[in-house]
Amino acid sequence: MEKSKSPKLGYTGKDVVLSFQHMFAMFGATVLVPILANMSINVALLSAGIGTIMFYFITQKKVPVFLGSSFAFLPALCSCVGGGAGAIGSDTWNKAMGRTSVAIMLAGLVYVIFSFVIKAVGVEKIKKLFPPIVVGPVIIVIGMILVPKTFWNNIIGNYAAGAENFGAWGTGSGAWQQWTTAGITALTIILVNAFAKPKSFLKVIPILLGFVVGYVYALCIGIVNFDGLKAAWDAKQFVIFQPDQFKNTFGFYGDMRFDASAIIAIVPIAIVTFMEHLGDISANSTVCEKDFMVDPGVNKTLLGDGVATMVAGAMGGPANTTYGENTAVLAITKNYNPANIFLAACFAVFFGCFSIFGQAIATIPSAVIGGASIVLFGMISASGLRALVDGKVDFSNAKNLMVVSVILSIGLGLGSMSLAGDITGINTLKIMIKGVEISPLAIATVVGIIMNLIIPDTEKKTAK
Repeated sequence: MEKSKSPKLGYTGKDVVLSFQHMFAMFGATVLVPILANMSINVALLSAGIGTIMFYFITQKKVPVFLGSSFAFLPALCSCVGGGAGAIGSDTWNKAMGRTSVAIMLAGLVYVIFSFVIKAVGVEKIKKLFPPIVVGPVIIVIGMILVPKTFWNNIIGNYAAGAENFGAWGTGSGAWQQWTTAGITALTIILVNAFAKPKSFLKVIPILLGFVVGYVYALCIGIVNFDGLKAAWDAKQFVIFQPDQFKNTFGFYGDMRFDASAIIAIVPIAIVTFMEHLGDISANSTVCEKDFMVDPGVNKTLLGDGVATMVAGAMGGPANTTYGENTAVLAITKNYNPANIFLAACFAVFFGCFSIFGQAIATIPSAVIGGASIVLFGMISASGLRALVDGKVDFSNAKNLMVVSVILSIGLGLGSMSLAGDITGINTLKIMIKGVEISPLAIATVVGIIMNLIIPDTEKKTAK
């Protein structure tokens, strides 16, 4: 992989549209976390945008990564500042958010500490832990572990909630609206990407077009809900800096404190997401054909992630993480300019200031997001296959076959057992260690690294 160069800022109309596309790609997941955790949607947008801007400069403007709300922290956030804490801005919520924000900042500090450790140890030693037989299947897991959840969260759950048989996906009320909306969104992205001329403008905006066509279709069949937008408009709630909204959003500052229970629940998760960060940066390197682990260095990408998370905690937003959705956008458009991610982050900051914008975007049906996610997450997994092919992994070698097989089995197997757990609380089988939920991706990554280190490559030695 070649070294990455830092592009100059200088935007065309094409770049602006590309940046909007990146913002829309991350929007669904970034907004979903604060909704479920009883946190401010606008602050989540602001912290994601500001965090991405800081990441952009810390990584020397070389890494096209967008940072958004981390799902890994969601169970802990729900327990610390969930619905039981009361409405946003209430006294009980301010107290809960005060201790949660401090814990999130400490989690970001763990990232920062890890970044200095990696710098001291050397990136080459870190890279040895991630040969193609580890990176390839881990990237596949990143995409495939998200697919079942996007089906449930954005499509099935919209009409299956409360049903006795969740296996009857096509029989619930409103099922056809959800499935056709998702299908038309996905089909638009596929057709535009397949038939647009190679160097045409349409070729680089298939995801954005998918959102537009899917939204128009959803509007026509009547599944777009404008109630929240209308209520915000009637109440003249336009920007978060209006006195009442500002007080409700940032009133927790007077209650910030160190709380042992919040720290124990949130901070250890940073160790898990550290492994996810390494996997995501490896995926980005594969997609962009530039070794970001070396240039600018995984220590800097981790430092950027940590600083962004600390800023998010200080603002009252969820912890940040690198976003696979945007990696998939890079893979589809083949436009790897980090400056476009920077502009997308600026858009997120700008629109995050407008509470009315958050309500407008919230009118996008989740089925539209689900349809786009089907393609996006599939592209991530396809990049994992590419890593295996480019790395010329020999599957006649017993060690290679065993490492890849176990990573896929653990990652996909454990991931499928929590299909609906994050959202509905049913059919849940979570992996918990002293109250901390461990993601299947982190477990699969650790197991793969260990297996690659301890299993001897007898066939290679015999060949010599």
